[in-house]
Amino acid sequence: MEMETFDLERQQSLWEHRVDINLSESGVEPLTLAGLAALGFDLDGLHSVPLEYIQSNGTPELRSQLAGHYAGATIENLLVTTGSAEANYVAVQVLVGPADEVVAIVPNYLQVGLAARGLGAVVRDIPLLPGADESTWSLDWDAFEDAVGERTKLIYLSHPNNPTGHVFTPSELDRIAAAAERVGAWVLSDEVYRGAVHDLLPGEETPGMWGRGERVVAVSSLSKAYGLPGARLGWMVGPPEFVERCWSRRDFTTIAPAALSDPIARFATEPSNQERLFERARRMMRTNRATFRDWTGRQNGAIAYREPRAGAYGFVPLLENGRSADCAAFAERLRLNRSVLLVAGRWAGMPGYLRFGLGVQPEAFAEGLRRVELELRDSRVAS
Repeated sequence: MEMETFDLERQQSLWEHRVDINLSESGVEPLTLAGLAALGFDLDGLHSVPLEYIQSNGTPELRSQLAGHYAGATIENLLVTTGSAEANYVAVQVLVGPADEVVAIVPNYLQVGLAARGLGAVVRDIPLLPGADESTWSLDWDAFEDAVGERTKLIYLSHPNNPTGHVFTPSELDRIAAAAERVGAWVLSDEVYRGAVHDLLPGEETPGMWGRGERVVAVSSLSKAYGLPGARLGWMVGPPEFVERCWSRRDFTTIAPAALSDPIARFATEPSNQERLFERARRMMRTNRATFRDWTGRQNGAIAYREPRAGAYGFVPLLENGRSADCAAFAERLRLNRSVLLVAGRWAGMPGYLRFGLGVQPEAFAEGLRRVELELRDSRVAS
């Protein structure tokens, strides 16, 4: 198995702690332990937690609580992992082999496609297309239906989509599930942003893939809408026999979840606490989204604003003389000249775009935009 470099993760890992302002992050400002305690978490209780290997597929208490978020699921449908990245990775290892075909909806978090190629599979990227207005995207359904064939083993999507913020309707999710069912393929849906739809009302829930077919796997984690990436805890929900196979693969990776992450996860995913954490994320994202919308309108056409419906990011085209600009080169200049880190769209499968993280504190976000504006101005002068 020969794995390509995962450019997005490599660039973030290299630079996110070495710049003044990190606008590359796709989650919200992480909570501290003190912040969790302010929400009612028993911080003192951590003192008595043995730093041992816990049950390697996740404690029954946590899996039972997570199952309650998925209609009809039981603890046998759940596997707890070290972040959603591990869940995605072991799922691909179980499902995909040489000469299999994977249909991936892009732009996206490219982990699954890169891992599948490393296993010898053929990956067919199907694009989301920008709509006529600033807030819509749509799947190229003709290309999608043509790509799903008898050799398709897996269909992969992130929902809500990272980085566009697109949210599929229930009927669109049903259509994806039906295409998979037609050829006996699996669907892997990365749903780490389900709690991060900006204008979701309290108690409302974003539709997910779970329950729409017999070969559906949904993945999530504490890293994005929960604001707890350092807990490194994720999970998958799927058919019990599939989950069992993924558990066996996990014996070769991280073995077990972190002991201290289990009580944090049980607290965070309790329904009332979950809603408080999600609302914290939505408030931060909505505030920065409004700032971002106003800021792009002052950039003399260099940034064509697109309104995200979900996720802690804005994904927008960078234009130079009305044409798509080299966003990777701009991101590099911005890091070197202004100590601000952005994600180039090609790291997510769509060149010509930039991803701005909307999950930072509003003051830092505004300062980051100010520095981006300076670099945009100097770029125009230089050209």
